[in-house]
Amino acid sequence: MVKDKQKTLESKLAVLKQSYLATLKADLAALFQVFMQISFEVQISDCTLNSDRQVVNASSKMALDNVSQRLHKIAGSAGTFGFHAVGQQARTLEVTLQSWLEASDALPASSVLKAFAQQLQKLQSEVLLDIQSRPSVVAGESAISSATVIWLIEEDFDLGNSILEQLSNFSYTVRLFSSIEQVSELSSKVAPDIVIVDVRGNLGQLASLSKLSCPLLFISEQDTFDARIHAAQMNAQGYFLKPLNIPQLVNRLEQLLNDRQAPPARIMIIDDDDQLAMYYQLVLEAAGMEVLILETSCEIMEHISLFRPEMLLMDVHMPIYNGADLAAVVRQYDEWSNLPIVFLSAETDLNKQIDTLSPGADDFLAKPILAAQLVTSVRSRIARARTLSALLNKDSLTGLLKHASIKSAAVNEATRGYRQKYPVVVAMIDIDNFKMVNDTHGHAVGDVVISSVATLLRQRLRQTDVIGRYGGEEFLIVLPHCGAEDGWKCLEDIREYFSRLSFRQGEIEFACTLSAGLVCSSSVPADERETLLVAADEALYRAKRGGRNKVSY
Repeated sequence: MVKDKQKTLESKLAVLKQSYLATLKADLAALFQVFMQISFEVQISDCTLNSDRQVVNASSKMALDNVSQRLHKIAGSAGTFGFHAVGQQARTLEVTLQSWLEASDALPASSVLKAFAQQLQKLQSEVLLDIQSRPSVVAGESAISSATVIWLIEEDFDLGNSILEQLSNFSYTVRLFSSIEQVSELSSKVAPDIVIVDVRGNLGQLASLSKLSCPLLFISEQDTFDARIHAAQMNAQGYFLKPLNIPQLVNRLEQLLNDRQAPPARIMIIDDDDQLAMYYQLVLEAAGMEVLILETSCEIMEHISLFRPEMLLMDVHMPIYNGADLAAVVRQYDEWSNLPIVFLSAETDLNKQIDTLSPGADDFLAKPILAAQLVTSVRSRIARARTLSALLNKDSLTGLLKHASIKSAAVNEATRGYRQKYPVVVAMIDIDNFKMVNDTHGHAVGDVVISSVATLLRQRLRQTDVIGRYGGEEFLIVLPHCGAEDGWKCLEDIREYFSRLSFRQGEIEFACTLSAGLVCSSSVPADERETLLVAADEALYRAKRGGRNKVSY
């Protein structure tokens, strides 16, 4: 499948490259003719002047500026399609032409003009000589299997079993090993999704774990800089101190797994060079991203609201509206004030790059940009943006949306459902007798129970469903395209599954139950949508008064 996708991409890129080649030939030929016409007109108009320099009239200066802009465009796009020599030469000619226009109102001597024209002509021949291999692109990673397998390396048998039992409560399949050697022997045959290892000073043995292709997490008693540096050198993606905070460990596990199952990044491209925009689209889509090319920049906010991109890739120099102006407009909207905006431009002047960034862009990538560089830059920026969004909007214990965020999401989803005429279920969930759990077993165990509910909800609900921690031991979920009966069945399944989970504190084993209340938007008028949360809360308390461990609506 991956090979087929790669062949399809290469085929599309080959067609696009041939199209660009034809356009490039025509552009260079036209540029040469325009420049020769300008030179001829200037010389004719000033033939009576005894001077080595010809005066540039307004129309000629405008034409020369147009030539400069077209060279700037070629300098930014040629290298992307493999014509590196053409791109470099075009940039040199652009800089030369700009220096003439900025220095004075006169052109250099005719011999210099002639040499410039020869360079333009030479540029046409470079197109045929500088064709290089097509860029290679790596397709996106495959999704992990539904059953998550964790290998735990722990010499302390009692501690290892304790960690295993607690992680098992979160529906992970955990295999316990007493030594790194056991893992090294088995890793050549099978591979886990994640490895957790207790580091006990014997750092030399850890080298064999670096051969595993899965994430590596360290448990240690040492909180020293050298120990953490060694973990970083081992590419460990987590470092946890004893006594182990299980909810914190589970959050990291969920984060790592969510990253591998994360929805495709959504990228919007705004570039007046259609072929270059299509190239970026092909490269990013081959890397597993969703890409939209915006053709009309004046409609940018409408398209952002509909597509909801996670990044804007914009050219700086465009007709009508430039990139800096568009970035400034986007920043006027609070909802998009943190949207990453990256400029792609052939501009090489550092001062101009800095001036361009100031209205609201986050980064500047100089054209031409290699396919691998583009994919890496976009992925890293999206990853940081998603991490920041999670920190701002998600609860640290459960990894679910915070109170304000889930409440807003519920209203927004219900509003969308009314507008597009599909049902939305809003449900409140509460852990029964949770105060007794805290009082009897302690808040640390209570946190494990809360986290287990969050993990269970993520595992049993759809990706399109919205989940949040409403407060304390209470959760709010939103199920779009779901009727009351289907919503009840879904929550009943979660309630029953949770009741079968067992929790442990020392030698004591106990279980917990859930109560839930739901309401469907189809039973509430659109103008009363603000009452959905109140109705769900009332349904929850009916379940509580009815004996708990049940779902009401």
